[in-house]
Amino acid sequence: MSDYDSYYLIPQEISDVTSRTMPDLKSDFHGVYPIFSSPMKGISGSNLVIEMGKNNCFGILHRFNDPEIRVQNIHRVAKENVNFGVAIGLNDFDIELDIASCAFEQGAKLICVDVANGYNRNLANIGKRLKQRFGDDISLMAGNVVDEIGATFLKNSGFDFVRIGIGNGGLCLTRVKTSVGRNTLKALEDCFDVPAYLVCDGGINQPGKAVKAFAFGADFIMLGSVLGYANEAENENGLIYGMASMKNHRENGKEIKSIEGGELQIDNNLKKPLKEILDDFTWGIKSACTYLNCNSYKQIPYKAKIIGIDE
Repeated sequence: MSDYDSYYLIPQEISDVTSRTMPDLKSDFHGVYPIFSSPMKGISGSNLVIEMGKNNCFGILHRFNDPEIRVQNIHRVAKENVNFGVAIGLNDFDIELDIASCAFEQGAKLICVDVANGYNRNLANIGKRLKQRFGDDISLMAGNVVDEIGATFLKNSGFDFVRIGIGNGGLCLTRVKTSVGRNTLKALEDCFDVPAYLVCDGGINQPGKAVKAFAFGADFIMLGSVLGYANEAENENGLIYGMASMKNHRENGKEIKSIEGGELQIDNNLKKPLKEILDDFTWGIKSACTYLNCNSYKQIPYKAKIIGIDE
């Protein structure tokens, strides 16, 4: 059972939102829809990020390439004049800071410090350095955490967006290998009052799960494996894998330590245009709004009654 399978939503009032064309999905973040791509190699390359932007969603370029290729991808996306973000890592941070500076100069709207452990003390210094370099002229994201302590730590470290969820992704084995994790929806609920944008990250492969994430307090959702089925995804042979997988360790010359990511071979016959995947999510969210009497997806946490699956 996934984190999202224990709950349903029911309306609390009769709805005046009588058409799926009525609800507004524009967020406060540059007016994009509240759907981000997870910065995964094999998925969130330049083609997918460009197409995310063309569909008014938000793509984040992954960090698992040589610096020269990463810079090329930044320039390629920037030429398309779409909203986009760029992921950076913690190691060799002077190089990562140069990548972030290139992204900033090319009009990126967000820098995502892409590490699995949002409780890493080093993120305080990283957030400080990024704020010193860019001020408030670009948004910052980090994660992942599963409680108010972690979310508050990241917010106080200068990060505007906090990724919520550990071990819940379709290709993530962290809970199996470490026992660290928590039901993601309960984590969102715990972090609801932290004054940061909460990004529900992991395990969302259906529109209904996205709606549940919003009901529990997410401001944005992040899609990973499900975007691997897009024609625009970076993989050519249909293989996608977690960033902590054996394959990604080997491809990036990392020492083999704890392997906390899996692999999935996608049937190329099931691939489709990214727009079809995104449309399925956006129309599903809008349909939920018609049931819940929400003129905007932002009203979902206040209009939906959450019940247990057996209630």
